[in-house]
Amino acid sequence: MVFLKVGFPAPTFTSALHPSLQADPKIRTDPVNPSDDRWTIMLFRGITGEPSRISLRKRTVKRVLLAAALLSVVQVGVLAHYVVQSGQVTEQVAELEGLKEELSQSKGQVVEFSEAVDKMRQRVLTIQSINEKLQVMFGLEPEQGDTAVVNGQGGEEVPYEAPLDGRTGILNFDYLAEIDGGENPNDPGLMMATDIKNGLFWLDEQTVRQLRVLARLEKTAGERVGLWAATPSIWPVKGPVSSKFGPRISPFTGKRAFHAGVDIVAPKGEEVRAPAKGKVVVASYDSRMGNFIRINHRHGIETTYGHLSKIL
Repeated sequence: MVFLKVGFPAPTFTSALHPSLQADPKIRTDPVNPSDDRWTIMLFRGITGEPSRISLRKRTVKRVLLAAALLSVVQVGVLAHYVVQSGQVTEQVAELEGLKEELSQSKGQVVEFSEAVDKMRQRVLTIQSINEKLQVMFGLEPEQGDTAVVNGQGGEEVPYEAPLDGRTGILNFDYLAEIDGGENPNDPGLMMATDIKNGLFWLDEQTVRQLRVLARLEKTAGERVGLWAATPSIWPVKGPVSSKFGPRISPFTGKRAFHAGVDIVAPKGEEVRAPAKGKVVVASYDSRMGNFIRINHRHGIETTYGHLSKIL
């Protein structure tokens, strides 16, 4: 059992309450002086144990209480600040999540744009291949500065190859443009943006070159369409060849002679068709060819058709 005795004006404990109070002359039993500036706390251990006394100045106690009060106020302020900061952090986290979502959507759009650039590249390469074949057909030599377009090498064009890449899955240039401004050139997002930028530059350069090649092809084709149309390309009549072009034994003289034509066997009255576009410049009779016509196809090409049964 523990007994307390506080030394401020109040009824004091007497010896009847604890036997040790009578036995210990050090313990005061007289009333406490009201003017005393101390508070005394007495602790008793058991009924017969020696008491312990703690004496504190009132000023010290007041200071301790004041410090405790101030500490409580500070704790309340800190708690309030924590609550406010926690709310701000929550808002910032929500804002960060929103930014992450926007970033994810932006990355998806960049990937789609990269795929579109790659498809355009494939189409441009297809057009380039076709143009190369057409130039070979027309017998055209590449213009100066267009060697890269025709032969696929040299020139000032940006090298552009796009095997699948583990980083982007779409575009993979054999180079990276120098990055200015101190940015990290190994940043995946920046590298993808650089790939797209260079891809668009390549597409622009190749489009201009291929349009120039197409213009040449169109001009050449326009010049040669007339020649193609004027060049005989079909047989005038259907039938077997009885006498070929070149040396032969003349059926008229029985001697070796040069046959400057081709004899085709056809039924009497069979229509003779012009093998190409042209204009009939002669329709007459010849002692050797009988009825004949001559057609001028332009571009220095003429054809003659003889041994006709009649001329319409």
